[in-house]
Amino acid sequence: MSASAGAPLLELIRVSRVHGEGATEVHALTDVSLQVGVGELVAVMGPSGSGKSTLLNLAGGLDRPTTGQVRIDGRDVAGLSHRGLAELRRRKVGFVFQDLNLIPSLTAAENAALPLELDGVGVRQARASALESLGSVGVAELADRFPEEMSGGQQQRVAIARALVGERRLVLADEPTGALDSHTGESVLRVLRARCDEGASGLLVTHEARHAAWADRVVFLRDGVVVDTTGAPPAAEELLDHPSGV
Repeated sequence: MSASAGAPLLELIRVSRVHGEGATEVHALTDVSLQVGVGELVAVMGPSGSGKSTLLNLAGGLDRPTTGQVRIDGRDVAGLSHRGLAELRRRKVGFVFQDLNLIPSLTAAENAALPLELDGVGVRQARASALESLGSVGVAELADRFPEEMSGGQQQRVAIARALVGERRLVLADEPTGALDSHTGESVLRVLRARCDEGASGLLVTHEARHAAWADRVVFLRDGVVVDTTGAPPAAEELLDHPSGV
């Protein structure tokens, strides 16, 4: 597995996220710091309500921190306009969701090409990049199939291809194997791991220790706080049972 090299592609610096005010105030994240280097896959684990999805939304610029900094490819997200932030997400960040979010009326190639076309890339160039991305995850032959004509695992591979099409190098995956059987889920994680080994950076939210074992590091959240970090993913089962600081 790869280790991070050079400046981190994603960096959270003492990030907190508070929802509401006064009696309704909820601290979703508190003073969280995290780096994801080039070629690195980091898993985030924790019980329901621990702040995992909030962390992923902040990491992808879908939400902004109450305090602290989120930096993507060296750029402070808070300093960007709405237009600049949208551009950064289109060009640098890809999401893989548990519910896929593929557009049913578009083929695999059209789904994968969509982020580029939204960014103004010509149709022919966007399709060429989409075919390259589909090939990198082993589903080039599905280019002209619609989502309903694919298995769950094939759809997830298309979703990963879309997340990393073009120059995108940061992939944020929220329980990407939750709707898949164990064999298909492992194959999807193998693809995600391979893309990180090739130079992408990944942040994987999962509740499965065997899935976290594909990562270089595991970060454990509880009640919005990082309570442990391990560089030995097989120890994730122990983290689930006995996270330090709790």
